[in-house]
Amino acid sequence: MPSKKPPTLAQMNQRLKMAIVSGWLRPLVDVINVGYQSFNRVMTPMNACVSYHLKNALCGADAAFEIDYSQVIFSRGELLISWVLEIKSMAGGRLVIKWENASPSLFCGDSDRANFIFYNPGKEEYVVFENIADRAANEVGLKLPENFAGDTVHGWMHFVSAGREMVSTTVYLGFYLSKY
Repeated sequence: MPSKKPPTLAQMNQRLKMAIVSGWLRPLVDVINVGYQSFNRVMTPMNACVSYHLKNALCGADAAFEIDYSQVIFSRGELLISWVLEIKSMAGGRLVIKWENASPSLFCGDSDRANFIFYNPGKEEYVVFENIADRAANEVGLKLPENFAGDTVHGWMHFVSAGREMVSTTVYLGFYLSKY
């Protein structure tokens, strides 16, 4: 039976935090189900992701909460990350991203698939590029939507093994002004 007492300020803040984080992550449930799959023995991938973000990527106080995009992690796993060497924001909303890999191994396969997530806070809109290139390609060209023109866009990258059983931990790519 629900309590008849009004919620405390701490309870209201916790509910607000939960609503902000879970609402922000909800459009990426399919990505998160793969990215946090190693947690599914103790909790759902989405619950593990929400828990991480509540503790590490939400900042602010007293109902003025916001996401710290540099702390966001859409996948956590044992595959090695790659070193991002260059990101060019080109005309026409095009991005060129170049990376360097560690030596091939069980945790760094040439056939691992690169995944990119971009978020436009002004439009509250995601763009996801899943399995867009092999790790061995060391480069990818991506086209952001035309309605992102002139907006700040945050980006992240991670890899998923060919069999989708392993992932790398997400790397924050930074933010860019989308050019058109």
